[in-house]
Amino acid sequence: MRSLLTALFVLTACAPLAGQAPESPRIPILFDTALGSDLDQGFALALMLASPEFDPRGVTTVCADANVRALMACRFLTMTGRRAIPVAAGAGPQPARPITPNGQYRYYYHPDVLFNRTTRPAKESAVDFLYSRLKAQQGKITIVAAGPLTNIARLIADKPDSRAWIKRIVVVGGSIKEPTPEANLLADVDAARTVFASGVSLVVVPREATANLKLDDDGLRRVFAPVTALSLQLETLHQLGDEKNPGLAAVLAVALCLEDRFASFEDLALEIDKEGVTRVTKGKPNARVATSVRAGDFLKWYVDRMASCVSPTKQPSKLIEAGGFPNRVHVAEDFENDIERFWWMSGKDETKNTPPGSRRVCRGTLTHDYDDLLGNPKAMHTAVIFNPVPGPPMGKNPRLSFRYFLKGTDRLCVQIYSLTNGYHRQLYLTGLPQGRWESGTVDMTATRRPDGTGGPLSEHERIDDIQFYAEPTAELLIDDVVLYDAAAPSEKRPFPRHIHFTATFDSGVAGKHWLGNFDVVPDKGYFWRAAKSVDNAERGFPWIRLQLRGERAMGDATQLAFRYRLTGANSLRAVLVNRTAKTEHVVDVKGLKQDMWGEATVDFKGPKLGDRVDELHWLLPRGAELLLDDVTLYVPGR
Repeated sequence: MRSLLTALFVLTACAPLAGQAPESPRIPILFDTALGSDLDQGFALALMLASPEFDPRGVTTVCADANVRALMACRFLTMTGRRAIPVAAGAGPQPARPITPNGQYRYYYHPDVLFNRTTRPAKESAVDFLYSRLKAQQGKITIVAAGPLTNIARLIADKPDSRAWIKRIVVVGGSIKEPTPEANLLADVDAARTVFASGVSLVVVPREATANLKLDDDGLRRVFAPVTALSLQLETLHQLGDEKNPGLAAVLAVALCLEDRFASFEDLALEIDKEGVTRVTKGKPNARVATSVRAGDFLKWYVDRMASCVSPTKQPSKLIEAGGFPNRVHVAEDFENDIERFWWMSGKDETKNTPPGSRRVCRGTLTHDYDDLLGNPKAMHTAVIFNPVPGPPMGKNPRLSFRYFLKGTDRLCVQIYSLTNGYHRQLYLTGLPQGRWESGTVDMTATRRPDGTGGPLSEHERIDDIQFYAEPTAELLIDDVVLYDAAAPSEKRPFPRHIHFTATFDSGVAGKHWLGNFDVVPDKGYFWRAAKSVDNAERGFPWIRLQLRGERAMGDATQLAFRYRLTGANSLRAVLVNRTAKTEHVVDVKGLKQDMWGEATVDFKGPKLGDRVDELHWLLPRGAELLLDDVTLYVPGR
């Protein structure tokens, strides 16, 4: 039986491999379609999803049964893991081109749709939907009009300011060489006349250019061969349709948004007469017309692209060395502190099977995939998921270190959520040892979305939950999770054996996530925000008091690293405190830099193994001011 975890990594769209050149800016695109009529509509939608160069901003439906078509699009997008792409149905009178009841209509008439298992169309009409999307990205969005031009014409007529916001419209329709009406334009002649007279930049794919452009049996076999969510949904439409070898007019229109080389073009002045015939006039050209198609080149490119929709993440990532002392620790979680339990989103505490030096770890429990955009939210996994202080920004070289215990599988998926971009990225590991505690570190720049897109985790990108997935029948325990920016090559300090506590102040809320006596000031930190000293009225000097969200048990050695900017003094006193036991461990730190950012490491000799602390204090001379960033309390590495 194929494992559920394997399904997590199945690609639903093509994407470049990790390590290739940086991705170019993606092309925002809106797809206006008569999905459910000719099969090329579904094949064109699939190409849009399969092309990482596109940034799909939405799908709108046109013709009779527009709402049914919209629900078909919702099912297609949901089943291919692209449910985040919104859909809107055409409203008002639509061209009379109903969906054949015994054909693709059955793609709509399915429990996934009827019982609300898929996304639903937007409440706004297609025209209002198009308007809002265009307004949000003025002058950047291409509209591919694969069916009659009803929605586009109403947009232009009812909201004339939208014309200036459309980068171009790629029209599937018209006939230049034959003076007879073409079906898409004939379906709504007035709409066609409006669009062609609008002054909006047009690219026209006419009937005669694509008349012989069909997908043969071998091409179909290759397109369906990947057996991914995308290829299977496309094959479903083909099975329900009545075209053995579908035409590809709409597919070519989508492809021309990426590659001009598939066609020869001529700039022409076109108008649509009252009978729906496309006329070439002597006026100023208003359309770039595909007059001929390089069918062989296009078909090879299209079939190769669809056939290559296999996951780049099928090549598993490898564990790497943790490196030296981190340039910055973004998140550290050792599951020892009850106060932080509210961060645990999947898993329960375990005190029996723990690695050396640990009192408690997190045992994975069954849950579904949290990524409902490209993952499979119905699949169950044994998972440890926690949600740290929200939104720490990443550095240039993000790494994730952790300890793990696996039994019943040698596979582990690591997934992380981007608050900045609103999606998950993942990588997976295979061949891991079973039945014993091990340590591992992964390069988080190797993570990608489940469809391979998204690019590497980048500098300043803010993240949220960190997730570990294993087979639903497997045993998984996780401990000592550290998300950090890799050490500089010149770093001599070893990676910590254990991190008790870390604070960066660039995320979270003072008084909720960061407790104590200090101000959090923006734009003054080493990276962004910093903790600023405040006056201690009782003692008569400035200080920073940072609570550790509970007691932390010290190891056999204790060090404190922090970045600082000190004004009015060149020394301070660092103190480890246990309020309940009323104990303090004090180190005077001298010879510090002034009026510039520096780094300090304090070696506390007093604490013994098992001693507990719950606060850190920085005590300053009178008149001094301290800005504090990147605090890490840890057991030094050997």
